[in-house]
Amino acid sequence: MRRPKIIVAGILDTKGEEILFIVERIREMGGDARILELSVGKEVGWADIGLGELLKRSEISERELFSLERAKASELVVRSAILWVSESWAKGEIDGFVAVGGSLGTSMATRIMQTLPIGVPKLMISTMASGDVGLYVGTRDITMLYPIAEAGLNAITRKILNYAAAGIVGMAVANPIPAKQEKPLVGCTMMGTTTPCVLRASKRVEGEAGCEIMVNHAVGSGGRSMEELILEGHIAGMLDVTTHEITDFLFGGILNAGPNRLTAAGKMGIPQVVSTGELEIIVFGPRETIPGRFEEEEKAGVPGRKIHVHNPAISAAGITPEESFLVGRHMAGKLFAAGGPTLLCVPLRGWGGYDLSEPDLNLGWAGPGPGPFWMGDPEKPEWSFRARRFINGLLKDVDNYETNIQILLADMHINEPAFADLLAESLCEMLRGNWEGILHPEDKRIFRLGSKEFGYP
Repeated sequence: MRRPKIIVAGILDTKGEEILFIVERIREMGGDARILELSVGKEVGWADIGLGELLKRSEISERELFSLERAKASELVVRSAILWVSESWAKGEIDGFVAVGGSLGTSMATRIMQTLPIGVPKLMISTMASGDVGLYVGTRDITMLYPIAEAGLNAITRKILNYAAAGIVGMAVANPIPAKQEKPLVGCTMMGTTTPCVLRASKRVEGEAGCEIMVNHAVGSGGRSMEELILEGHIAGMLDVTTHEITDFLFGGILNAGPNRLTAAGKMGIPQVVSTGELEIIVFGPRETIPGRFEEEEKAGVPGRKIHVHNPAISAAGITPEESFLVGRHMAGKLFAAGGPTLLCVPLRGWGGYDLSEPDLNLGWAGPGPGPFWMGDPEKPEWSFRARRFINGLLKDVDNYETNIQILLADMHINEPAFADLLAESLCEMLRGNWEGILHPEDKRIFRLGSKEFGYP
């Protein structure tokens, strides 16, 4: 069996004892371990890759580094370590990366890990692992292990560090996946309240286009990781059903994927079919975490501003018509810049399981009454008023939308089987290179934006 090349990293003047123990155990278990120093107070002198080696990639000396405040010093060490790791990875000298740290060491090591490709084993042993680890994991495949104790070797920590060493060696020597013909990978986005649409549409695309589907949970990290995968060239097409993260980005929700959501597919020129899944809500944590102004607006009867508790950990507020208008403008700015075939499908009868005019368990709401976020159009009550304002926003700054993007409106709810089929068939046509526009022209429930016979929006 080959000896995997494992990098063991940390702040050695505070975690040196633990790191030396891990190195010993890795070598005992058949790994080739090298120590990467991330110290910011002094250089210990016994690391395989010491600060002096790292700082060759910087314009600062060790003496200058140690005179800096710890936050600034750590930033310089991380930048230098990232360059070293990139060079070593390119040479085939890294099969796995493990680190030990407290709050500073964890922040430093995981930032370095995040630059390694997906599939390279990454293990962070950290006292921060029992809390919110989103900052450390980011969008990469980083495993975090809670070591119980902050520092030192004893009967407990030796056991934990021992199986951590075994874990990184085992991950690094895992048998390769049997070779098979790779299928194109299509990205997809989902939340619980768009599940019926996503499951049906993704199954059809997978079966009819001869591809594999990767479904990401649209909870912020899911959208960010999908955008990164697209830019890295892993994704051949997008079935972007659930664009909810945009609403949270604009209005302060917790499932925020940042400003680059809905940009990567356009930059890469890959086919994308986009819809409005769960754009009608802003997501927060428990009910008591919802900002007071939302509670006040609900009490004051502000149109669209309803609050619903999804579960004890998650609650949501409905967006107002004017916020829907702003979402439309924002999405237009992303989609109209797309360099590849792009279709935006807007379902007019609701965008999620909580957004429908009457109870329908198959669509996601058992009742009683309409879904908690439903808001009917005064001129056409069976259609969503948010959809009208969203479309107004889409067209606000656009003179000609007949570029690479086409916009279809559907007299359907997002979770209706016919709507899922529309998304799936459209993307399949794009992936085959046969996309010419609207499918099923005989279906009077589907029409291009601007069709005068419908007088909409």
